[in-house]
Amino acid sequence: MKGRRYSKYGHGGRYEYMALEAEGGGAERLEMERKAKEEANTACSHYLKGCPRYTLLEHLKDIGSRVDKHWFVVRDTSVKTERLLTLVPKSPSCPVKTDQETRSTILELLLNLQHPYIYPVLDLEFTDTGPNGHGTYVVLVIPYNSKGSLKDLIYKSVWQDDWADKYGEKSEGLPASQVQRLGRQILEALLFLKERGYPSCSHLHSGNIIIQNGVARLSGLENVLFGFTSRIYPVISKSFRSDPSVIDVVCFGHVLFEMCAGYELTVAVPTTANLLDIASYPQVVEVLEFIFNNPKQRCPSIEELLLSDFFRNIDLREMRATSLPVGPSFRTQVYHAHLTASTVALLNDIKRHQRPRRGRRSQSSSTEATSPAVSQQHSDSEEGKDSDCERMDEEEDVTGGSHEDSDTDTQTEYIEHRHLSLHLYQNLSPVKLEDDHEMIR
Repeated sequence: MKGRRYSKYGHGGRYEYMALEAEGGGAERLEMERKAKEEANTACSHYLKGCPRYTLLEHLKDIGSRVDKHWFVVRDTSVKTERLLTLVPKSPSCPVKTDQETRSTILELLLNLQHPYIYPVLDLEFTDTGPNGHGTYVVLVIPYNSKGSLKDLIYKSVWQDDWADKYGEKSEGLPASQVQRLGRQILEALLFLKERGYPSCSHLHSGNIIIQNGVARLSGLENVLFGFTSRIYPVISKSFRSDPSVIDVVCFGHVLFEMCAGYELTVAVPTTANLLDIASYPQVVEVLEFIFNNPKQRCPSIEELLLSDFFRNIDLREMRATSLPVGPSFRTQVYHAHLTASTVALLNDIKRHQRPRRGRRSQSSSTEATSPAVSQQHSDSEEGKDSDCERMDEEEDVTGGSHEDSDTDTQTEYIEHRHLSLHLYQNLSPVKLEDDHEMIR
């Protein structure tokens, strides 16, 4: 029924919602929603007054899992095209200043993260609720996509519908060949971000993977810059706090499972019963065992996953480019990101902010903090490491990722395979992906 909310990790539950109706709190929650929507409308109107390029067409339903995030369809009058505008309150844990200098740096960073498997951000702004407003909102403009997300593909849902109505029923899962192809595309996006020194953000989930012309494109990269976390992050971080760098690989395992099982994992590591649910995908089960029950007692790297039999020989025609790698150096890639000193400094600031907070939840204005006991336990275990981590961050070169988490033999094999794959792209026909070069202002 309308207004119904489910438990935090149920299939249909929105972020941080409980079944308040059973406790008599449904009316109060609905009133809070109404006021939040009114305030978001005011903030959106205030932003659009200062940015005549866009005109408001529609305030969408609660299509995403975050309760305080609002979605609008706007028209870009300069190119006469519809866009999707999102508006979310600044998180109390936001690690960056919300000023024009930071805005310019973040836009510059996002512009340099263009890739066939990354969904572009077209515009970014910080605004408040109006002349008398006290709250700051993060406004993002991205391309309008009528096909929705990977989650919509999995559940065969209409992307504009309310979150609580779209994903409540288990799906049949996707064909193995489609899981294989989309999974490889997601891995390529993760590898690109890793090589550019982008922070592990835990925002890889099926709702943040846009499907465009049958291609998976990772979105939501801005969340880590503004201190937001995903629904599953508290569960994953508790189990993998000893090695937080593997969070994105773990999240990839969750996405891979959901594509096959037709439902989300609610635990950090899939159980035996979970794996039995996808027994008809034996190669996927092997990959998940490789991720979560690795015989080397560690989580594999993205490069190692790319070398697995399931992913290594996939046609990636979207990565066809005019320039191909030359010479023996692995660092020479098809897609380059030229990071300036300001963007490098921003990324290092984000990483320093993350280090002492491993295992804690960043919050938006509607989220709850991790329990004090969990936070204290993590703080005690990490206290001696913080200063060393910060010194490592100071020395880190974010213009290129590290591959030292792979064994030497694996790394050599990966480099050889990578060169071969990239050279094969020149014989493939490109697939058109829109809005790759439309960064605004």
